[in-house]
Amino acid sequence: MSDKRIALSGGIWTSLSTAVVMLAQVLRIVILTRFLGKSDFGIVSIINVMIGLCTSFADLGFASVIMYKKKMSINDFSTLYWIQMIIFDIIYGLLFLLSPFISRFYNEPILTTLIPISSLSIIFLGIGKLYDNVLLKQYKFKLLALRNIVTNILSLFLAWWLAVKGYGVYSLIYSTLFQVAIYNIWNFISGFKHLKITFVFKFKSVLPLVKMGLYQTYTHIADYFSSKLDVLIIGKFLGTEALGLYDLSKELVYKLVYFIRSVVSRVALPMLTNCNENDEMVKSRFLIVTKTVAFMCFPICITVAVFSTDIVRIMYGEKFIEAAPLVLIFSLVTLFTSISSYFDMLGIAKGRTELNFYYVIYRVIFTIPIIIMTSLISIKAVALGHLLLAIILFVVMWKVIVKRTYPMSPKEYISQFGRLAFVMLPFGTVYYLFMQTECLNLFGDPILNVLLNGLIYVLLLALLGFAFLKKDIMFFLDMVKN
Repeated sequence: MSDKRIALSGGIWTSLSTAVVMLAQVLRIVILTRFLGKSDFGIVSIINVMIGLCTSFADLGFASVIMYKKKMSINDFSTLYWIQMIIFDIIYGLLFLLSPFISRFYNEPILTTLIPISSLSIIFLGIGKLYDNVLLKQYKFKLLALRNIVTNILSLFLAWWLAVKGYGVYSLIYSTLFQVAIYNIWNFISGFKHLKITFVFKFKSVLPLVKMGLYQTYTHIADYFSSKLDVLIIGKFLGTEALGLYDLSKELVYKLVYFIRSVVSRVALPMLTNCNENDEMVKSRFLIVTKTVAFMCFPICITVAVFSTDIVRIMYGEKFIEAAPLVLIFSLVTLFTSISSYFDMLGIAKGRTELNFYYVIYRVIFTIPIIIMTSLISIKAVALGHLLLAIILFVVMWKVIVKRTYPMSPKEYISQFGRLAFVMLPFGTVYYLFMQTECLNLFGDPILNVLLNGLIYVLLLALLGFAFLKKDIMFFLDMVKN
């Protein structure tokens, strides 16, 4: 099968699964906000950060090693598998022991019970995490799509049933643990057919792979820590209720663009790494990825910013309306990060994972003071701090990764989305300001007003697209056609 066929097939299946995943996750939040309080979401956010940070420590970058290495022997894979399994088990034990101290630090006694339960997901990750990349390397997009669809739908129904039965915050904990368990068991059963594991442990033979993966591990740890530092600080100084409001705002925007970023990353990474001997081909494909992501994410981010108040009211209800300004700010943050979030693929494709690590070190250096200073002001200030960080880190990532892997001119890169930004940003700003007036509030019913505003917005956006972006629209039509 040709590369274009593989990319198209992978894109279709990944798009389908990601659409279902996104819908299931959004519905899950919409449903649970009717049953749970702000502090419940804050508590779960703290738990997720703790587990995510520990998982980053235990990962060792083996996923990137599997993607980079053309062919891996059973003995090497088995050794990597058992190393990761042992470390995941140790990490679980440490979290279990530390849960009382974490509980006292945040003054939330329930964390002593919830952390050991939630941390069981680490054990299941050890079972199937590496096989996820084995299946991806084999282009098993259909199988991975079916897995994602089934596990997310089952988790959604479980969360709803538990919430109705009055399980409160446990409905989030149990449904997530159930999903992780099914997901990784499915990975193991499916991946074992393509690359078996045996009871072999030859550490010396995989030492070069471990060293390569360590850079990616350091990168994941520093990257995760810098991206979740706001959660840790807000949870401590502003409380779990403020954290719940903040996290829901941040996650709402992320989930709306998750569809695109997940589809593109899972299809693009193997397409880049499998041609990494040809620099020009990697750069050409990367620019197409950038153009594709920008032309899908920009309209979503601008639209969410324009309709932020209505979106929060519909999805979360009036008791979460304070999240609207945060959603607007995070929409702009996501606009910047959407066009720079794939730079790390260049480091992986080139085998220069240390560059990704160096970039994340800079990210930590910039993130810590900005988040700490803004967290002393307000949640809104923290969100604005993220916007400043997104702009700064875009420049840093360019200098640290792009220039040292597959150099290209800024003009060449910006040309992939320059016209789109020129059209969307002024249009979104004007329409948002126009919506703050009473001109479009023609009906007494707020739902009818939202529908009217949305219809006018879409029509004007379509007219602008055909007037100024016709060449780019034809590019996508030709790419799909061919």
